Amino acid sequence: MDVVNVDYFSLGEKSCPCCGLNMVDENPGFLRALNSARSIYGSEMNATSMTRCPKHNRRVGGVDGSAHVDGRAADIACSDPAERLKMVMALLAAGFRRIEISPVHVHVDMKQGKNVRNVLLLKTERGIV
Repeated sequence: MDVVNVDYFSLGEKSCPCCGLNMVDENPGFLRALNSARSIYGSEMNATSMTRCPKHNRRVGGVDGSAHVDGRAADIACSDPAERLKMVMALLAAGFRRIEISPVHVHVDMKQGKNVRNVLLLKTERGIV
């Protein structure tokens, strides 16, 4: 995918809501891929959670070692099933291989570590499918 020279995501979207910490801009590969996905998608992507400081991550029930803390994750609001499919296809085309689909958002990350696997999860009211 070509380098996207536009940053579609605001500082507010990229920053922790409790303290303003922005780790996303420290991860240009993640941000470039996310902007590429947005360009492919062709519509607005509303990121509801990107950087989380450790305190905020605990407060919202985030897992230990969350990629949100490192600025390598985004939750993108999307409650329409057809739009979620279109969004997931754009994320895959941009190179993402860690995607979680829920009824209200799409989580995408570039978590790093030796035991990190590529995943595509579907989360429902009954749990993960």
